[in-house]
Amino acid sequence: MSDRLIQIVARKEDVPTITDCLEDLKDENWYCFPAGEGDRQVIIAALDHVDMQEVLDRIAEAMDGREGWTLHALPTEASLPEVTDEEEKERIAQAENANSREEIYADIRRGTALTVDYLIKIGLATVVAAIGLLQDEIAVVIGAMVIAPLLGPILAFSFATTLGTVPLMLVALRALGAGLGVGVLAAVALGFVVPFNGESSIMAYDGSLSLMTVALPLASGAAAALMVAGGQTSALVGVMVAAALLPPLAAMGLLIGDGSYVEATRAFATVVINVAAINLAALVVFRLKGIRPRNWDTEDRRTSILGSYAASVIVLLALGLAVYIAETGWLFFD
Repeated sequence: MSDRLIQIVARKEDVPTITDCLEDLKDENWYCFPAGEGDRQVIIAALDHVDMQEVLDRIAEAMDGREGWTLHALPTEASLPEVTDEEEKERIAQAENANSREEIYADIRRGTALTVDYLIKIGLATVVAAIGLLQDEIAVVIGAMVIAPLLGPILAFSFATTLGTVPLMLVALRALGAGLGVGVLAAVALGFVVPFNGESSIMAYDGSLSLMTVALPLASGAAAALMVAGGQTSALVGVMVAAALLPPLAAMGLLIGDGSYVEATRAFATVVINVAAINLAALVVFRLKGIRPRNWDTEDRRTSILGSYAASVIVLLALGLAVYIAETGWLFFD
């Protein structure tokens, strides 16, 4: 069953070029008709998502440099008649291809919007998590994780690193940095207002690291990338990511407000470790799913293999430095 439709509007003279890219589709799965006045033509093609990326890349390469054409991809809810070819059904069922690069980009880009609502949600989530830490109430901390929209910018950075898309990296870093900054400020403000003796059974940052420190962010990042690559969304994945980031973020602010700067430094290092681990896990998943740019090092610098490798190295260096800080408490403090 075809689960994608692509609609292409182009000049009549470009139609043969486009239809050559559809040669692997059955004749009954695509057609062309005039679009209004002039020489405009519309081409509609039905295909499965496992074939989507290959077709889009063919068309993009064939039409590169030409103007006056647009392509839109749409998901379909159902189609008739049903596919009776068991071999075709098995091919589709066994395929583990990700959604097309363009579809994933559109989904991820929406999660990087730096809006007032985004900042307010993170600020409120951090305050709720901080209250839960102060009261040793795990349920309250878990409730805060549900409303923290931290997944979008982190996945966007991983996806941008996979493609070497520097502009998206910068957009993701801006949104993530602003969100984390608002969260810390909210927790610091609460730390100044609410008395805190520095003791909490769920807020111990004594420098001890274990496998569990990175197991949660690694699993969260891998699960989130798998869901996004497959075109699936789940609030639970966002909660998993928030579980790795929100408690140490809230703890950092409270510890700063309490004047416990060494512990706050270690809490900050934990945040960095978790962000880096989530990014690395998601990056590995995206690469294993075969997500890559159509062309590396394009003329408009939208994709750069150097940018991809540089971002990966920076994440690894940040992870190593954060581990050192978490172990020693070093950051201008003894």
